[in-house]
Amino acid sequence: MFQIDGRPTFLVGVSLFDALGPTAPRDQDLDALRGWGVHIVRVWAHWHEPIYQADGGLTAAGRDRLRKLVDRLQARRLLLELVLLRPGQLPDQPFHVFSSEASRLRAVREIALALRADRNVMFDLYNEHDHHDGPISHRAARALRDAVKAVDPDRIVTISSTHLMPPDARLGTEEKKNVREEAGTTAEAVYVDAIAPHFPRTADWAAATGMRVAALRAELTELGRDLPIYLNEERRADPPDVIAPDAYRQSFAEAQRAGAAGWVFHTAAGFELGKRQFVDALSAEERAALSKLK
Repeated sequence: MFQIDGRPTFLVGVSLFDALGPTAPRDQDLDALRGWGVHIVRVWAHWHEPIYQADGGLTAAGRDRLRKLVDRLQARRLLLELVLLRPGQLPDQPFHVFSSEASRLRAVREIALALRADRNVMFDLYNEHDHHDGPISHRAARALRDAVKAVDPDRIVTISSTHLMPPDARLGTEEKKNVREEAGTTAEAVYVDAIAPHFPRTADWAAATGMRVAALRAELTELGRDLPIYLNEERRADPPDVIAPDAYRQSFAEAQRAGAAGWVFHTAAGFELGKRQFVDALSAEERAALSKLK
């Protein structure tokens, strides 16, 4: 479990990926999240427009947007999960922003320094670090983790991935290796404070949530690291398809029963705030599901 104000708390989250873009989320949207019982929002430092530049330094506008968002969330007792990096940010990759790996490392350090005094923030070092757009090795990710911890030893750090769980929840050799190299403490491991799997988005995703969490918990126990399991990007509705409200509720309940530490309601409604603000972009099914999670 994560701790909020010293109390163990199952974190309820929502994807709000574009919240650090040029168009900030409205007050009424943040208030709605709080009203639905949400504790944490998942936001990317580089969604469309990154908050950093080629040399890794924070842009003036990016630093300002980050500061304002953290403060607005804090005022509502909402936490921020900040996704520091995305795959594909190096030269000759699809989301090129950094001039080098050293610049990427600088960006991580600059964000850690900028938020050192803010205790309402946790870091996902690298969204889906095994993604084909530009994967990063566990050893290289460890350098990012160590850069954060050198600045702020108490910052909660995770790294999200897709290769921790096969659809049938039977971990094979490769999946077990991935768990060891994310959760482990050796020099080759990332050494995270929480494990953040992106489970397969199969048709049975909601019903399978519990057995997937249980399988991952068993592997962590065998490793000797009973870390929080934080489901920070579950299946989302991909228009024109919809997900029934009861499916979200089932996955949420399964995650709690199986001993996960948090669950994020994943939605595209926060992908394009400059075009349509969050609550307006939610489907009727998504609004119904969010209203029932509390």
